Amino acid sequence: MKKSIILKMLLCFILLIPIMTLSNSLLITKAATPQIGKVDLENGTLNVRNGPGINNKKIGFLRNGAKVNVYNQTKSGWSEIRYNKKKAYISTQYLRFDLKMSLAQAKSITDKVISMQRKTWERNYTKKQIYSIITPGYTTAYIDKYFKQQMRTAGKNKNGTQLYHVIETEIWGYAIDTFDWKAEYQPKKPAISYNKKNEKEYVVVSQFLLNEESGDHTSRLYLSRSNPKKNWKVYKYTRKYGK
Repeated sequence: MKKSIILKMLLCFILLIPIMTLSNSLLITKAATPQIGKVDLENGTLNVRNGPGINNKKIGFLRNGAKVNVYNQTKSGWSEIRYNKKKAYISTQYLRFDLKMSLAQAKSITDKVISMQRKTWERNYTKKQIYSIITPGYTTAYIDKYFKQQMRTAGKNKNGTQLYHVIETEIWGYAIDTFDWKAEYQPKKPAISYNKKNEKEYVVVSQFLLNEESGDHTSRLYLSRSNPKKNWKVYKYTRKYGK
């Protein structure tokens, strides 16, 4: 009799395993207050569904830049929103969440990466040395472009290795402007945009700069990091001339 009861309990437990696994995969993380997310797409629109999964019915769509209140998130990558005043779900991977960063924090980050770049201007270096100096603060793709546009050959060292030096007349390309954090010489202090997407953090620092030599322009520096333990790295830099 006891064996029969034990076998029945064991069978029930085995049958419950798939249900427990499914439940865990859809486990919802509830936010204390709704988070504001912004739809971030390269093209097209974002499907809205009546449940957390691609097999659920499509009930609408959102365009790029649309703002939504996110009430809960599932571990399987879906965010609960309200669509036409009803509960609905969209894929979390296409959402950005705005965060806050102080001017002091942004200054510390940008000062660090700019100082790395400025160091490559100090004297002649081998290509390997240049990459070693700025790799902690720049993506390889950015360094490749910087090296190609900003560096010229400058003889060889005693071992016969090619040396390079910054091209003095080409300092405007991938060379980053210095930001005026106190607005001592510029109309306004830098603006900061800080957000997270797919657990990766992004920050953009921008400032309109008055410059009689190169022309008035808006300077924008783009950085990212995969998690808080990693270094911030520059992946893009732009200048837009004119007001």
